[in-house]
Amino acid sequence: MTQSQSMDPAAEVQIEVLYIVLVFADITSILGALTVLISFWRLKLLRNHVTRIISYFCITSFIKDSIGLILTLTGASSFNSFSCILYSIVITYGSLSCWLWTLCLAISIYLLIVKRYQEAEKLEKYYFFVCWGIPIAPTVVMLAKDTVEYLGSWCWIGDDYSNYRFGLFYIPFFVIFALSAILVGLTMRYTYQVIHQGVSENKDKHGTYQFKLVNYIIVFLICWIFAVVNRILNSLGHYPYAINLLHTYFSVSHGFYASCVFVYNNPLLWRYIAARVLGMFALCGCCVERFKRLDRNKNNNNQSPYSSSRGANNKNNIDMEDNPNYEEDVIEEAAADPTGADTIPHSGGGHHPSAGGEA
Repeated sequence: MTQSQSMDPAAEVQIEVLYIVLVFADITSILGALTVLISFWRLKLLRNHVTRIISYFCITSFIKDSIGLILTLTGASSFNSFSCILYSIVITYGSLSCWLWTLCLAISIYLLIVKRYQEAEKLEKYYFFVCWGIPIAPTVVMLAKDTVEYLGSWCWIGDDYSNYRFGLFYIPFFVIFALSAILVGLTMRYTYQVIHQGVSENKDKHGTYQFKLVNYIIVFLICWIFAVVNRILNSLGHYPYAINLLHTYFSVSHGFYASCVFVYNNPLLWRYIAARVLGMFALCGCCVERFKRLDRNKNNNNQSPYSSSRGANNKNNIDMEDNPNYEEDVIEEAAADPTGADTIPHSGGGHHPSAGGEA
């Protein structure tokens, strides 16, 4: 949106709506990230290698959106050069970091389910460098080339620097998204083959399993596709308000929708929240039986058949070779709950060291 348009009353209304949408998206994204982080802290059974990656994503999203919200509410970036630069850093560094955490999530799910990699948690130290280190480079280039401008509701790379916008931001987006999509596609192909070449009675649920593998990537694409389209149109001299509005809302809401996916993918979290809510009604004599059932099972983490059959109870010690449906059962569970994917068994025996939570 150009400076000249800001004098038009209709354009002023559009700017106000854009401001409200931006604040709303920031707040919901912050609340979503907090929900995941509090759940990760409170529910030890929810902790494993994959959920740690999601928690790192949420930490990044929470910091990014909190700083962005403060700068938006104060309006400091419109008159203070330091605030303007800080806002541009938050957008560039924070967004790239969140994208890279999504890629690392896809890598870990692929390694755990397809490759049966036993020590995926050892990759976390490399993930830290990739996700919190690499975004420094494009951020420094953006600042060194003096491309930052105030753009109406935030500060970022100016309209006259489309080559920097794409070179430092949107081309990395396409690369990260493509790699994530390929890894998720390979994982889905593997689960499809295992489920459909076996003798499963749950083949009709395959779509649900596959969706739970791919939904983080779907959210990733939906939340940023409007930004890509908007910047392409901007580079051609077009500034459609509707696309700009969608760009603003969805790109800032990435953390919120990723958090919704996290809740959707984790029945343990459903049961915990439902038990808490129904507990208040149970005090009044309502939904007592339902509350008791949920309360009894709120800490059931739906461990894999392997961990349950090879646990302390040796009378149910069923080996992989003794159960013809073993691998199929494991894949169905892993696909149904990819955030618990590191409870997947490995040929070396035992379950993942972090399965079942941390102290």
